[in-house]
Amino acid sequence: MDSATAYERNAREFLRYRDESLIGYKVVRQWANSLKEGAEVIEVACGGGLPITKELVEAGLKLWAIDSSKTMVSEFRKRFPSVQVKCERFQDSRFFERNFDAAISVGLVFLLPEHEQSQFLQRISNILKPGARFLFTAPTQVGVWEDLNTGIESVSLGYRKYEELLGKYGLKIISTFVDAGENNYYETEKSA
Repeated sequence: MDSATAYERNAREFLRYRDESLIGYKVVRQWANSLKEGAEVIEVACGGGLPITKELVEAGLKLWAIDSSKTMVSEFRKRFPSVQVKCERFQDSRFFERNFDAAISVGLVFLLPEHEQSQFLQRISNILKPGARFLFTAPTQVGVWEDLNTGIESVSLGYRKYEELLGKYGLKIISTFVDAGENNYYETEKSA
């Protein structure tokens, strides 16, 4: 089972949990506030929008979003009617046929098999403008584990491999963060 199917199956339970959790909001708030007001940002794997999308909107960013779960996109639309959102997998997305000043993806990368992680990073780089920023979550250690939300295998390639892949696609790690839930965030910048 892939992550898209697994998240749709568990969407209601995930929404209940995530709606009550503020994990990650401080890191995202700090990152969002470091971007220029009105910056055009895409959120990949937006879920129901809480708490991440809320922080992006409150920072005055112009936001687009995608998620593979119909249930989560439906909930997202109710909560953020002014944000353009599509129900699609990143593998099939045309990303609104535009380029962005920044991109964010919380809780997706490590749910993908290694070859799809590489594909994801390349596709994100392709839609970013020169100098654009990208924030995503993945452990800094190499490892394999069962995802608590879906039960599917999760894979972390580790800091060195992510650094290598990002560099291959013109992205450089400029900082890392850890949130209250001990999740690792990579902040990257696309070369000019």
